[in-house]
Amino acid sequence: MEAYKKQTNRVAETILGILGSVFGIFGGLFAIVFDGLDASFNNTSGSEITGLGISVILVCIITLILSCIINKKRVVMGILLIIGGILNFIFIGFFGVLSGILILVAGILALLRK
Repeated sequence: MEAYKKQTNRVAETILGILGSVFGIFGGLFAIVFDGLDASFNNTSGSEITGLGISVILVCIITLILSCIINKKRVVMGILLIIGGILNFIFIGFFGVLSGILILVAGILALLRK
């Protein structure tokens, strides 16, 4: 007979990951809008921040999916969430602080909780 393994609830990780991803998507959109406003006022083409904003939106969509399926393989999902949180800091800096922290905490909780 197979021993019964109790699966732990990952509600905290899921909620933190979803909130961080949503804030990251808003941060990416804000960075794109901010870059567009800067380009219109200074008569320059500012595609660098726009590209980074789009990259953050893509990373946040991936972390949103990962935080929804965190019960499958918690260690792999935790490591990927930590990488996604760090990428938020790197890509858009100040705009990604809140989302990066929330996604990092979700990844660390997924690794630490058994």
